[in-house]
Amino acid sequence: MESAMHAVSTPTSLLGLVVFLPLFGFIINGLTGRKLKNNKVVDLFALGTVGASFLISCVLFVKLIGMEEGVRSLHQSLWTWMTPGAAVVNGGVTHATIEWAYKFDPLSGAMALLVTGAGFLIHLFSAGYMGEERNDGRYYRFMAYMNLFVFSMLNLVLGANILMMFLGWEGVGLCSYLLIGFYFDKDFAAAAAKKAFVFNRVGDMGFMVGFFLLFMVAGSLDYDTLMGSFHGISALPVITLFGHTAAPAFWFNIIGVCLFLGACGKSAQIPLYVWLPDAMAGPTPVSALIHAATMVTSGLYMITRFNFIFVQAPLAMETVLVIGSLTAIFAASMGLAQYDIKKVLAYSTVSQLGYMFMGMGAGAFTAGMFHVFTHAFFKATLFLGSGAVIVACHHEQDMRNMGGLRKLMPITFASMLAATLAIAGIPPFSGFFSKDEILWRVFEQWYQGGTHAGSSLYLICWILGMLGAFMTAFYMMRLMVMTFFGEYRGAGNDPHHLAVASDPHGHDDHHEDHGHEDHHNGPKEVAWTMWLPVAILGVLAVVGGFLNLPLSLGGGEHFSKWLEPLLYREPAAAVHASNVEYGLMIFSGLVWAPFAMFLAWRFYGADAVWSTPKAFVTRFPRVFAWVHNKYFVDEGYQAGIIDPVVKGSVGLWKFDAGVIDGLVNLTAWLLRQGSGGFKRLQSGRVQNYAFLMFLGFLAIALWKYLA
Repeated sequence: MESAMHAVSTPTSLLGLVVFLPLFGFIINGLTGRKLKNNKVVDLFALGTVGASFLISCVLFVKLIGMEEGVRSLHQSLWTWMTPGAAVVNGGVTHATIEWAYKFDPLSGAMALLVTGAGFLIHLFSAGYMGEERNDGRYYRFMAYMNLFVFSMLNLVLGANILMMFLGWEGVGLCSYLLIGFYFDKDFAAAAAKKAFVFNRVGDMGFMVGFFLLFMVAGSLDYDTLMGSFHGISALPVITLFGHTAAPAFWFNIIGVCLFLGACGKSAQIPLYVWLPDAMAGPTPVSALIHAATMVTSGLYMITRFNFIFVQAPLAMETVLVIGSLTAIFAASMGLAQYDIKKVLAYSTVSQLGYMFMGMGAGAFTAGMFHVFTHAFFKATLFLGSGAVIVACHHEQDMRNMGGLRKLMPITFASMLAATLAIAGIPPFSGFFSKDEILWRVFEQWYQGGTHAGSSLYLICWILGMLGAFMTAFYMMRLMVMTFFGEYRGAGNDPHHLAVASDPHGHDDHHEDHGHEDHHNGPKEVAWTMWLPVAILGVLAVVGGFLNLPLSLGGGEHFSKWLEPLLYREPAAAVHASNVEYGLMIFSGLVWAPFAMFLAWRFYGADAVWSTPKAFVTRFPRVFAWVHNKYFVDEGYQAGIIDPVVKGSVGLWKFDAGVIDGLVNLTAWLLRQGSGGFKRLQSGRVQNYAFLMFLGFLAIALWKYLA
């Protein structure tokens, strides 16, 4: 094994500004926004600081491009954060120093551009979307939270050591709680915020255990030091921790699985994915920022950063592959039966994150990270586009009450159509290149993957991925048809409305009821502050795939080569089987996905009047009920974990109140009763005391006399 990246870094004084400018916006708006009551000033600091951070990131990125491939790294160390002292690591003494430092290399630099660039566009969209909040005095608080989130995310991706990453990791968790629960006066929003916070804490525990073990093995938390030291650590015959001696791969597997548990929380994988769909209770810009372009990709960034651990942990890699594959198809199937436009996109996000982890589990770290970027483009387009649709339809989120918006909102429609073709994997849109690369890498591991050649695990995961891709193309075309084609159904006047026939459990989706439009006016294209970010992201969804055009199509795989020096990897397996790759590429992009979209058009198109889905629901009501209600996973958690914990807590409280407190009260009662007798002796009268003394002397005299 080898790594091309050396621990060489060029100092720069601009890097800290990238991180702290959004924090400055948060402080200014947080402290003065309520007093000034001037939304233009709030916009100036909220958008200006994130925009400036993006521009500085561009300058640093250009500087990075001009550096030699093996030493592309910029850093800024601000101060020594802590010095844990001497520690015994593998029989030797090490002195670790943890600095508050930032690192701008090919991976973190690309992520910084994504966070600040997409963040700026989403901030701009928010300026138009949060209409009522601009008038009722809550707008400054929303934008302050958004700035704080960008600051936390930049700490996560630009931090030069694990502790800096963990600081940002916890920061985005806090900000997600604040933003998801922005409408804290509504019970469903408060519950969703708490749910996200608790589920992320479960994953964070695994992440903490993982990096504690990593420190015990390597004696450092600095990325460059860790990557360099793992050459020697992996060569050790054994490693002893907690009195247990085992081969390095044993500990690497444990560390990898613990770190992946943290990724499951942040990046919404089985079994910790259930918080993300409920997070749609927050304003739509929150969904675009946190659940499309930034926070949910934290786990992918972390695994790529620690790839030197995972490539030496085969069990951890297979765990990532299996969980990613199951999540991809499981969440995609849920998206087939949702009617809330944001819920469809939410389950789509969970599914697409599963694809990214599939790539990571197959060792295709660059393919997984490339899908992070293409997904950010098309999913942010879809979320913001859905927000524009929701505003235009007077904050209606049920797609059954939409329709016919193609001519009324042409810019939003064109942008969302481009993003839909991208996520469906239609060439030459961006999602085709990234998703196809992941599926090919998984298939390649089975087809000719060296030690994995012929492994049924990789073949099964590839099949699951292909089925998930089919479902993705189907439900996204269903979303587009129900939203943009046919006639506008307004407030549910469609004669073929499926609400009663197909939703036996009632409509339980939560709407963002904060609009103030006149419901008697029909939908129309939104203001430029909303459609412009959607259009820009839509263009990126079209052309973004060419950043990593594969060699098989005459491209240079520039994105993969850009990240390659950071990879601590095994030697390449066999050479691509070009004919097989071309065949899978043609089948996936030109047959499989288009066929799924064709079926969706036939089932939900204007001429179909939804008769086929309605007939299916009528014939198989239980199947629909299971899928529509997300396989009752939330109910399972409620019955299997939450209710027993609550009942156990109530039982312990009753035991404490009835038994423990009862014993304490009994002791007090006994002492009180006993003290009553002594109280009679302590009368305070001298003659009584003298009489008792006389009786005492008399008793002693009699005892002496009788003895």
